Amino acid sequence: MRPANYPAKIFSVVKLLLTARLRNEDIAFIREYLNKQEQILFYTLSAFDQKHSLNVAYTLRDWLGKRSKLRLDKIYKAALLHDAGKARAKLRLRDRVGQTLLFYFLSPLANYLADRGSLEHRAYWRRVLYVCKYHPRIGAMLAREIKTEEGVVYLIEHHRDRERLDEPKELTMLREADELN
Repeated sequence: MRPANYPAKIFSVVKLLLTARLRNEDIAFIREYLNKQEQILFYTLSAFDQKHSLNVAYTLRDWLGKRSKLRLDKIYKAALLHDAGKARAKLRLRDRVGQTLLFYFLSPLANYLADRGSLEHRAYWRRVLYVCKYHPRIGAMLAREIKTEEGVVYLIEHHRDRERLDEPKELTMLREADELN
């Protein structure tokens, strides 16, 4: 999925890479919405992905306020864990840049390599591209293993799917917040 404003997205990614440190209020937010097992899963993410996930959750918090009819704990938990599958590939900066450029400029090739990769694949780039493309499925599997609520697992698993008319409002909002951050 290509962001509409790609140059701005690149700038925000670079800024996040340079400032990806958790503050006390971030840690308090994580403790409020994630149980111990989910916190362990969250902290397996890179500092960049942790901060990105927090920014997604904070965007949702700004949009929803306290008056929402949606279950805030469910959507915040999904926001914090939505990229948990990326923890399965220890991505370096060059890997992030490489996979982003491949999916943006050579999408058919990136998809071809990703579809022929796996978590254990010997070819490094196939593994990186596989995790990039299938991290929602991997993250959902990891969340299920620690007994995360099925509604949250659903949001994690489908946050990169194409929008559907019958999808839950939480999924639409999670996807939009993710794209903004």
